[in-house]
Amino acid sequence: MKVYSCQSMKKIEENANKGGMSYIEMMENAGKACYERLMKTVLSGEKKKVCILCGKGKNGGDGFVIARYLKKADVPVCVVLTEGQPKAEEAIEMMQKADGVEIFDIQKQADVAIDKIAESDILIDCIFGIGFKGQVQGLTAELIENINHLKKQVVAIDIPSGLEGDSPLAGETVLKANYTFAISCLKPAHAMKPARFFCGKTSVVDIGFSADCYEKDVAPEFEIASRKFVKDNLVKRTAESNKGTYGKLLCVVGSKNMQGAAVLCTNAAVKSGAGIVISAFPEKAYSAIAPKVTEALMMPLKDDKAGRISFDAESAVMNVLKNCTACVVGCGLSNIEATKRIVTTVVRNAKCPVVIDADGINAVASNINILKSASVQLVLTPHPGEMSRLTGKSIDEIQSDRLGIAKKFARDYGVTLVLKGNNSVIALPDGTAFVNITGNGGMAKGGSGDVLAGIIGAFLAQGMDANTSAVCGAFIHGMCGDEVAKEYSKIGMTPTMMIDHLPKLFSKFE
Repeated sequence: MKVYSCQSMKKIEENANKGGMSYIEMMENAGKACYERLMKTVLSGEKKKVCILCGKGKNGGDGFVIARYLKKADVPVCVVLTEGQPKAEEAIEMMQKADGVEIFDIQKQADVAIDKIAESDILIDCIFGIGFKGQVQGLTAELIENINHLKKQVVAIDIPSGLEGDSPLAGETVLKANYTFAISCLKPAHAMKPARFFCGKTSVVDIGFSADCYEKDVAPEFEIASRKFVKDNLVKRTAESNKGTYGKLLCVVGSKNMQGAAVLCTNAAVKSGAGIVISAFPEKAYSAIAPKVTEALMMPLKDDKAGRISFDAESAVMNVLKNCTACVVGCGLSNIEATKRIVTTVVRNAKCPVVIDADGINAVASNINILKSASVQLVLTPHPGEMSRLTGKSIDEIQSDRLGIAKKFARDYGVTLVLKGNNSVIALPDGTAFVNITGNGGMAKGGSGDVLAGIIGAFLAQGMDANTSAVCGAFIHGMCGDEVAKEYSKIGMTPTMMIDHLPKLFSKFE
């Protein structure tokens, strides 16, 4: 699903206005559409008391329209003005049309207004819209805090008051909603954590804009994948097939001191559907890795005295790689010259798509233009620290503009980039991006990234393109983490638990 910035939303409205829809019509359509959604979902024909909280802007105008339709449907409804009389021209007109609806100004009739809020079953949040910036102040902040303590059922129109439409962050005071009706399209706050946790169940309300309103001089900020997107793109298993049907993945991973990275990446790939997985690791790590990797082929490589990959392993890696359908390189290899050379050789000469993770990323960071020499699809999976090394920017700079920096890097180097972290960004070579909506803080443990690399590598091996593999891989990885955290705990969950849960998770997509 496409997600648009608030600025793009304004442009979409301008396009609709130029096409003949007035702004007052837009408000009428929005209010009516939200009323209809209310009647089908939250109210479901029940005679519940509704109180609509209207601010002084256009969002409040939507509230007056909803109130008018509820009144006509004999639903007990009142309006509480939270910021005084409306200021927006369209909102003033809609307030005047709300004949027969009781309207209370909390600044002048505080006791009555508070009683009306307390005795209502459902509160409709029309205080602030997507144009809100900063922190909620004064009496409105107190009101929101009190409502949150009441634990009423709250429906936010367009966005919960206190959130900024383009920001993933949440202010000190936000009205927590059970439902959010996003007008026309999703905005970043609806999709990104932690802001989206305040939105409850979010759905888009169509107000009659034509398709070209979203296309003329407008581009989505990013997209989000759904379960349906993942299900539609996962490779289907057929009766007439064999292990060769689902590809051969080479994982060049691990070292004596980081054998866990090899185990996690390899086992995640095996349990994500790759037909054959070859785990290639330094020979001195064999005794640690072999007992934990039973379904993959093992390929011990020549190594140095410290049990790290050696220059002498290069020819063996390339000889096997020529018969593979995908490759993962980097997890736990160690940041040494031999790693740099072998990763460079893989990038330059591979004939199949390659996932570059961890020390593979460190290897290309010192010779970044090597990425442009690849003749195959590349997927890079950096965390913010590795992204800092790739770009020369500080971690703070990257975290302050994750979407923009990821998009630019993917476009400049022609790669698919998965910038890991809260709201992982999957940036595509064409300059577009997805933001992943699954995952949780319990996954912030060493080894989680190795699991992700193995999942994406397995998808590539089965024939998915790099972009789809990265988007689906991030979604599955995060969803797996969410389910494991729910069953156990965020504190105690481990990457190994996630790998063990993968088969059960994939059953939901077959």
